[in-house]
Amino acid sequence: MVARADASDVSRQLFQVAYGGPSDSHSMDVQDLGPALLAFGRLVREANADINGKKSTVKVIVTSDFEHKCFNINFEVVQSVVHQIATFLQSDTIKSAKEILVDLGVISGGSGLGLLGFLKWKKEKKVEAVTDSDKKGVVIVQIGNGNTAEVLADAVRLAENPRIRTALEGTLAPLGADGASKVTFKESDSSAGETLDEEDARVVLAAFSPPQLSASIPDSTPDVVTAWLRVYSPVYDLKADKWRFLYGDHAIYADISETSIARDAIARGGALINDLYKVKMEVVQHLTDGGNLRLEYKILSVVDFQPAFQQISLPLPPSDLV
Repeated sequence: MVARADASDVSRQLFQVAYGGPSDSHSMDVQDLGPALLAFGRLVREANADINGKKSTVKVIVTSDFEHKCFNINFEVVQSVVHQIATFLQSDTIKSAKEILVDLGVISGGSGLGLLGFLKWKKEKKVEAVTDSDKKGVVIVQIGNGNTAEVLADAVRLAENPRIRTALEGTLAPLGADGASKVTFKESDSSAGETLDEEDARVVLAAFSPPQLSASIPDSTPDVVTAWLRVYSPVYDLKADKWRFLYGDHAIYADISETSIARDAIARGGALINDLYKVKMEVVQHLTDGGNLRLEYKILSVVDFQPAFQQISLPLPPSDLV
């Protein structure tokens, strides 16, 4: 039997998310904001489930604020212990709402990098080693270029959770839409916070691995994610229904048959390696006849497109001037 939580079993934490941009808009399109709010709630719930398991539940409450020349959203995370005996004062096995937000990197206060800070630092480098430090709950992470950083141990684990990535993608999706070019996470009434612009968002999401599911699940329910894809090898055949993209640091084939990607590329004169697409993409996992897991990707719509940088060719000087 699970006892109802009393006052001592409840943890609350306020924090703020602010979407801003050059226009300093006080408004956002509900089509952009609504999914982002739902995704942020999911991000906190998934982090709590990863860290605390079934020992606690959380809900995210939101109120709006239109000050400081950007669209601010004030959140409160209300966490309740569903354990019959343990309370936050008696148990060191349950992390509070504040500690979960610190692990995510949404608010400061940790002895090492939280998830957002860790992914910004890691970028697309491979983690070579993770060793214990002399600080409780902190590990030392070494990446491919030899650099090391002190990172919260739970943040490292969250970085391997595909559900966390999916939720974070939804939270960052408004960047680049309706003038929102950056988002700031911070504790309410604090001047310090973590700010991500569009490039930071690409870096953070690319630092995750593509979604993976348990081998015990033969087929997955389609998962729709917002993703940044780079053209890996251009295709010039309008009849080709799959293009090869880089998804993070992995090359994938994605079905483009329900989009105008090919037609638009031909109209521009062709596609280039590193052309960048922000897309809504469906990800499904299947178990093959040989017992292997296979991911299938299907682009549902294009949210944004940025052409690859092109080196401008300058005319050669006349031969008599050389």
